[in-house]
Formats: sequence, C-alpha cells, structure tokens
Amino acid sequence: MTEPTTTSSKSSGGTFWLTILAIALVFYFINESKNAGTSEQSQSISQEQSDTTAAIATDIAPRKFGDAQGPSAALQIPFSRPIKTAAVNDLLVDPSGTVWAATEAGITSIQNDQVTNYSLAMGTFPFVQAQCLAHDGRQLWAGTLFGLCVMTENKRFISADVSSSLPSQMIWDLTVDGATLWAGTQNGAAFLDKTGTFITIDEHTTNSGLRHNWCKRIFRMDSWFVAAHDSGLSLWNTSFPAANPEWWKNIDHARAGLIRPVTGIAYDGKFLWISTPRGVMHLTTPVNRFFSDFVPNLVSYSRIHGLPADRINSIIHHKGALWIATNEGLARIKNDTIQLISPESGNFARKIRALASSGDLLWLGTDEAVQFINTAMVD
Repeated sequence: MTEPTTTSSKSSGGTFWLTILAIALVFYFINESKNAGTSEQSQSISQEQSDTTAAIATDIAPRKFGDAQGPSAALQIPFSRPIKTAAVNDLLVDPSGTVWAATEAGITSIQNDQVTNYSLAMGTFPFVQAQCLAHDGRQLWAGTLFGLCVMTENKRFISADVSSSLPSQMIWDLTVDGATLWAGTQNGAAFLDKTGTFITIDEHTTNSGLRHNWCKRIFRMDSWFVAAHDSGLSLWNTSFPAANPEWWKNIDHARAGLIRPVTGIAYDGKFLWISTPRGVMHLTTPVNRFFSDFVPNLVSYSRIHGLPADRINSIIHHKGALWIATNEGLARIKNDTIQLISPESGNFARKIRALASSGDLLWLGTDEAVQFINTAMVD
C-alpha cells in the first residue's frame, strides 16, 4: 500500500521542479531578448554618432573661415543690365572681346550692344543645345551633347569633321592649352594633335591612370591635366606619357570625401580649388609638390562658413581672388575672407550657372540672362 503513495509523491515532486525550471527558462530568454535589443540599440546609436562625427569632420574648415555663422552682409555694387538668354551652360570671352554663351537653346554672342543668337531653328547652329566653349586663338569651338561644332569664317556654326575622332559625341567640357584643344566626353578625354586628330585618353590607353571615362570637367594648369569624373579626380603630368600610370595622381571620392559631381575647377597659382553641389573644396597639397608630397586632403567650405549657398555651379580665379557662382548669388574668396556680392538695384537672377572674366569685368551666366560686374569696384 505504501508503494503507490511513494510513486505518486516522486511524480508530484518531479512535476514541481520541471515547472520551476520552465519558468526560469522563460525569464532567462525574456531577459536575454531585452539585453540583445538594448545592445543592438546601443550599437545603432553608437554607429549613428560615429557616422555623424565623421560626416561633420569632413565638412569642418580651418578656424580662419570658422567665425562666419551663415552668410555675411553682402557688398552691393552695380550690375549691368541683364541680356536675356536661355539657361547658360558656359561662358567665354574671345581674343576680340566678344562674349559667347553656350545655352540650352544654342549660342548667344555679345559684342558691345549687339546680341546675336545662333540656333537650330535659325539654321545657324547644328544642334538644339550647346554645353561648353573654347577658343584656340584661331577658331571658336562649341561642345554639345551631340558632337563638336566649329564656327566658320561666314559666322555660322557647323558640325566639325574632327568630331568623329572623339571617344564620344557627348561632350561635357572643353579647354585650351596654348593652341591645343582638349575635350572631356562621356567616354574619356582627348586632345587635338598637330595632324588634326583627337588622341584619346581613357582607362585603357592610360592603363587605369585615368580611373573613370566619364570626364565631366577638365582643366589645365602648369604641366598638369585634371579630369573630374564619377570616381573622383585624376591628374596627369603631361610632361610624361599618359600610358604610364606612375605619372598619374588620383583622388578617390570615397576616401577623400570628394563631393560629386564636380561642377568647376580653379587654380590660384598654388592650390587647386573645386566647386561641388555641397560647397567649395580646397586641395591642401600645393601643385608644385604633387609628386614629392601628394596628400589627397580636401578642406570644404560651405554656407556655414559664409557662402550664400551650398550648391556651387562654377568657380574661377580672377584678379587674385576666387569667384564663386552659387544657386543664391555670387561670392568672392580673397585673403581667407568670404565676401558676398549683390546688385544694389535692378533685375538679377540669383542662380548663377557660369562665369568668365576679361580685364576688370566678370561675366555671369544665369538660368535666364547674361550680365557683368566691374571687379575693380569690389576692392
């Protein structure tokens, strides 16, 4: 009679301890779940703080520009009467003093008070738009997204025969080095040799010295050719063969924090400056030390340092200063100081898309007009 009682007692005791163990396991897993969630949240917050710190660090400029808290008071000077055009993509002043504007509707020229338009509809320009301009001392060239044009002696633009030797008919930028014409295209850069044929510079012909073929902006300074593309900046010392990648320097956009796309390049005689959709960037290595001590360190200046806007559309060096075209007006950097420039009266389109200079005059191409200022009035 006692055996059934003993068996029942053991069974009851086992059930009790199993219940206790189950409850303990439930609390253990609940606690672990909370700790895991807290750990993940902590790691997420830590990562966000790290990312934010990194982002801020890449945008901080030296203290010499750091005193400005937003745009400073603008210097008001006279601006010329706006000359109505389509949206301007590029500006150029030729050796005779004629101003040329490449626009979304073709070409506009300004000579004293005479304004002339060249367009597809008028039969004086072969394409619907013009992207960029260059003058080699003899001829005016116009690059479009459909091919290269040249101006003839009878003042008409025609499609250039030499355009077929370009790596692409989508031409984003043109520049001239002495008498040599350079082009930046969708599929590489090129220069016009003495035989009248373009020599292609791309990833293949440079053995990856040029890191990307989409050359949105090109620039010549001293013995260097600079190409801005989707991977960053590539710089070639033209004193040596382009096929040898050892004569190239590259700035990777991700490692250096370079903002893309680059909208303009300028050289102040010592340093390279770059305009971007998020401010102006300054390469701290002097050009004459590119081979001996090249460090791809970029310092950024934006609206918090005194520029009128973060979106920079063009930059040039003129009369010892850097002139900055933004979506909210014009600015100048000189002697480590940012100065805003605005019209004292009259009509003015704030979105400046292109700049060109001649003598004391700085020409502004906007999304609806061309006008100029006298830079002598700024100092």
